[in-house]
Amino acid sequence: MAFVLLVEPAAAVAGSLRRFLEGAGHEVSWVASAEEAQRAARERPPAVVLAAGTGAVDGESLCRALRAQNASVPVLLMYPPDEEQADTRAAQAGADGSLVGPLKRATVLTCVSLLLQRDEARRTPSATAGAAPSRAAPALELEGRRVTREMPAIGAASPAPSQSSDFEFLKRLMVMEVKRSRRYRYPIAVLMVELDRFAERAAGLSTASRTVALAEALGLLHSGIRDIDVAVPFVDSRFVVFLPHTPRSGARVVAERLREKLKGAKVLPAGTGSVGVSVSEPPAGKVAPGAAHTQVSFGGLLKDAGDALRRAQAAGGDRVEMAPEAPAPGKPQEG
Repeated sequence: MAFVLLVEPAAAVAGSLRRFLEGAGHEVSWVASAEEAQRAARERPPAVVLAAGTGAVDGESLCRALRAQNASVPVLLMYPPDEEQADTRAAQAGADGSLVGPLKRATVLTCVSLLLQRDEARRTPSATAGAAPSRAAPALELEGRRVTREMPAIGAASPAPSQSSDFEFLKRLMVMEVKRSRRYRYPIAVLMVELDRFAERAAGLSTASRTVALAEALGLLHSGIRDIDVAVPFVDSRFVVFLPHTPRSGARVVAERLREKLKGAKVLPAGTGSVGVSVSEPPAGKVAPGAAHTQVSFGGLLKDAGDALRRAQAAGGDRVEMAPEAPAPGKPQEG
C-alpha cells in the first residue's frame, strides 16, 4: 500500500480516481487546490502525487513547487483528451509522467504502480553502468510481489502487446525519455527479456507459485540495473528493461549481466533467459530533417528488441542478440 496525494478540483473525477486507488489498496488523501497540496505534502510526504495538469489546480506549477519542496517525489499529471502535447508539457514541468483522459482504472493503477516501482528502485543501492549492484533479496521479492499484485496479467495469459493497457502506459511513461534523447542527443536502449521455456518448466506449479517465480525474475532484473533504469513485466514471462544514457556497448554489458542474473533463480532453479537489445545513438551536431535516426520511437525500439529476442530464442536461448545498428546519416539502407 502506498500513500497517494490526489489533487483534483472536480469532486466527481476525484471520487472515481479515489475509488480506483483505494480499491488497489492505496491510501488516498484528496485535496482540491495547489495550496492544499503543498501543505499536505509538507505534513506527510506522499509516495506519489496524482494531479490535474491544467485548469484550476495548474498541476504544472504545482509540480515545480513540489520539486523545490521535495525533489524526489514522483508526480503524475493528468490532462484532458484534447491535449496533444501532454508528454512535452509534463516533462517541461518536471513531472515523471502524464495521463490523458478519459482515465480508466487499469491505466491509472498501472502508471502509479510503475512510478512506485521506479521510486523504490531509486531509494535502494543500485548498479552503475559497469558494475552489478547489491540489493537484499527479501526487498526485491517484496517489490516484485507488489508489482504482480497490481498488474495481474504477469501471472496469466495476457492480451497481445498492442492491445495491453498495461503496456500502453509503460509506453507513455517512456516516450518522454525518447523525446529527451532526440533533443539532447544521448543514447537509449531497450531490452526485451524472456525466461526460456517458462511455460513448460512452470507447468507443474500452482498459479501462486508461478507468480512468485515471475516476481523473483523481476527482482533479479532489478538487481542488475541502475536506479535510473526501469524494468517492468510485459506479457507472460517476458519483461521490458529501459536504459537511458546507455550506448550500444553498455547495453550489451547490461544484457549479459541480466542473462547471468536469471540463472540465480530459486523458485525454478537451473533456468535461463534470452535477451534482445535495441539501441538508439543519436549523432552529435545538427541533423538533417527526415534523417532515418531522427525517426526513432519507443515502439520502434521495442519492435527491434523483440526481433532480436526471437533470434536469440531460435538459436537455442540463453543468449543475447543485438538489433542491427541504424544506418549513418545519409547512408542508404541495404535491401
